[in-house]
Amino acid sequence: MIRATIMPRACVRWPALLLACAATVLLPACETLPEVGKKLTELTGIRPAIRAGELPPRPADRVWPDAALDARNQRARGYGLVDMPEMQTYLSGLLQKIKQSAGVADWPGAVYVTATTELEAYSTGAGNVYVSLPWLKSMESEDEMVALLAHELGHVYMDSHKLESTITTSDDMAKWTGVAVALARKAGSATGWTQVDSLMAAYEFGKSTLAPAWGRNEEENADTFGATISLQLGYSFPNGYKAFLERIATWEADNKKRREAERATLLTQLKAASADSVRKQNTATAGAQINLQDAQIEMNASLIEMGHNVSGSMSDLFKKVRQTHPDVEARLTLLTEQVQPLMAGKTRPAATVQPWNRALAQPKTAAVLVNYQRVADAQTSIQQQDFRGARKLALEAASGPTAQHALPVLMMDLTDNFADAAVTRGRTTSPSSAQPQRRVDPLDRNLKSEPDRAWRLYVMRANRLLGAGQTAQAKAVMADGFDYFDKVPAAWPDAIAFSGQANGWDKAKELAQTCAKRFPSSAIICQQAAASPQDIATAEKNAEAKAKSITDKWLKK
Repeated sequence: MIRATIMPRACVRWPALLLACAATVLLPACETLPEVGKKLTELTGIRPAIRAGELPPRPADRVWPDAALDARNQRARGYGLVDMPEMQTYLSGLLQKIKQSAGVADWPGAVYVTATTELEAYSTGAGNVYVSLPWLKSMESEDEMVALLAHELGHVYMDSHKLESTITTSDDMAKWTGVAVALARKAGSATGWTQVDSLMAAYEFGKSTLAPAWGRNEEENADTFGATISLQLGYSFPNGYKAFLERIATWEADNKKRREAERATLLTQLKAASADSVRKQNTATAGAQINLQDAQIEMNASLIEMGHNVSGSMSDLFKKVRQTHPDVEARLTLLTEQVQPLMAGKTRPAATVQPWNRALAQPKTAAVLVNYQRVADAQTSIQQQDFRGARKLALEAASGPTAQHALPVLMMDLTDNFADAAVTRGRTTSPSSAQPQRRVDPLDRNLKSEPDRAWRLYVMRANRLLGAGQTAQAKAVMADGFDYFDKVPAAWPDAIAFSGQANGWDKAKELAQTCAKRFPSSAIICQQAAASPQDIATAEKNAEAKAKSITDKWLKK
C-alpha cells in the first residue's frame, strides 16, 4: 500500500496543531505523537531506514492472523474478490519467489485480485497481497508485477501492519489530535463549539491524517526493499520498479482531476440542499431577518465544506497535513539515486514479457478480463442511456467464468431493472403488459456460489426484501450472509444497520456493543451504524441550533 511520509513532530511542524496545543486538554496528544513516531524501530524490530542492495535481518517470529479469514474480510468489502484461479496461482508463485529471495519462504500469504476499478494494491498483516484488476490490464511485463509484489511484501517484512494496529486502537489519541486540527481549521468561528460537537469528524480526521506521520519513511523503505529484491531476482529496474512508480504517477494525475470534478459537483449539490432547507424554514423573513438567513446559509455551507474536506482532504490545510503517500516522482528520484550505483558496469536485463503475456492469455484469465471490460462498457452505455446495449453487455459479462461474480451479476441486476422500467413506461392497457414479467433475482447467483459470494450483495438482497415488506425472507438472507461473514469486522456495520430496521434500534445498539468488544478498531463505525433515524434527527437538530447560535454571535460582533 502507498503510505505517507510526514514529519512526526506535529506540534513543531504544523502551525494549526501548535495553536491547538495551547489547550491543556490536548497537551497529552501533542506530547505523545512524536514519541510514537520514535518507537517505529521498537514496533517493527528493525532500524527505521534501509539501503538499496541490502536487506534488514530476518524479522523475529510473529503470530500470524488467519490468512483465509483475512481474505474473507476483503470479500466483505466493495465488490469482493475476483476468482481467477490461473492468474492467482501465477501471482502467488511470484510472491513465493520473492519471499524465497528475502529469506522468508516459510511465511504464509497468497495473492488475490480485487474487483475495484481503482489502481490499488495492498498487503495485510496476514501476509496476503491484494491487487486490483486495473493493474493486470495496464502492466506490460512480469518485472512490474514483481516490483509491486515485492513492495507489498516489504510492508509485511517490516511489520507495518503492527504499527497500523497500534494507531487504529489508540482511539483517545486520534480523537484528541483530530479535535485539535478541526478546531484550528475553524479558526475564528470555533467559538461556541466544543470537542463533543466535532468528535466524530475529528476522530476520522485524526486517524486518516495524523496516523501516517507515525510511520515516517515507510513507503521509501518498502520501495528500497522492493527494488533490492527485484534486482536480486534479475529483473529490469527501468521496465520494473521505475515503470511501476511511473504508472502510479500517471494514474494519480488523471484520477485527481476526475475526483476534484466529482467533489466540486457534490459539494455544490450539498450547499444548494442546505440553502433550500434554510429558506423553506424562513419563508417569511424580511429585512434584518434576511441577513440572518443568508448568514446561516453561509455558515451551513462552510460547515458542509469542512465536513466534506475531512473525507476528501481537498483544502489547502489538509493538503499540507494529510498525504496518502509521498510524491511519487520524489520517491522515484530518491530510489534511482540509490539503485544506479548498483547497476553500474552491469548488463541490464531485458523486460520479462513472455511469461506475463502467457499468464494473461490463459483461457479463464482472458475470459474474466474480457467480461469485466464488458461491465465497464455496460456502465458507459447506461450513462449514454443506451439501455438495450447495456443489457446485452451485462448478460455477456455475467456468463462463463464470471456468471456468479458479484460485479457482473450486479450489472445484470441493474440493467434488468432498467428493462423493467422501460416496459412499464411503454406498457399498454393490455393486461398481459400491465406489469413487467417478474424474474429470478440475479443476485441469488452470487449468494449461492461459495468462491464468489460478496457481502455487499447479501446486504442489497436483504434490504430489497425488507423494503418490499418481506421481513421474514429479508432476515433469512441476512442471517445466511452474516453467518458466513460475522467473523470479519467489515461486515458488522451493515448488519447492525439492518438489525435496526428489521429488529429495532435497541437490538442494533446491543449488536454495536458486541462489535466494539470483538473489533475495537471498528467501535466508532459500529456505533454510527446503530444510530436510529430519531438519533440522527436529534443530532441534526442540535447541529442546526449550534449553527444558528454561532451565527447570532457572529452578527452581534
